[in-house]
Amino acid sequence: MPIYPGIFAGSNSKLNALLLKQCTMNNCESEEIVEAANIAISNLLPTKSRSLYDIAYNRFKKWCAEKNVQVYSENVLLAYFSENAKNYKSSTLWAQYSMVKSCLIIYDNIDISKFPKLIAFFKRTGDEYQAKKNRKY
Repeated sequence: MPIYPGIFAGSNSKLNALLLKQCTMNNCESEEIVEAANIAISNLLPTKSRSLYDIAYNRFKKWCAEKNVQVYSENVLLAYFSENAKNYKSSTLWAQYSMVKSCLIIYDNIDISKFPKLIAFFKRTGDEYQAKKNRKY
């Protein structure tokens, strides 16, 4: 059963994205649907930590602007997080990754969780990390 004309669940995701973009550009959706979707999207980030997500996302966008990056590829994200790895511990990098990932999905419709080299990079940065343990009294 089509979700939009020509868009089927479980079929080629690139084709679906293209068809969905065409449908959106051709106003296949009513204003009511678009408004409801925008309200739902605005509530996707956690309310208590939304500012932290926005800070992480804006820091990434600023870095991209400084480097004249136009497309958010796996290599771009590897370069960004490898620069950050010099200043942050593994646990902080994972948190930053999670926040940037969520914002990229919401704002730019880019799913970086599908970047295998990026995930491998994070796993390797954690190899040398030793968590601090509390002293027992």
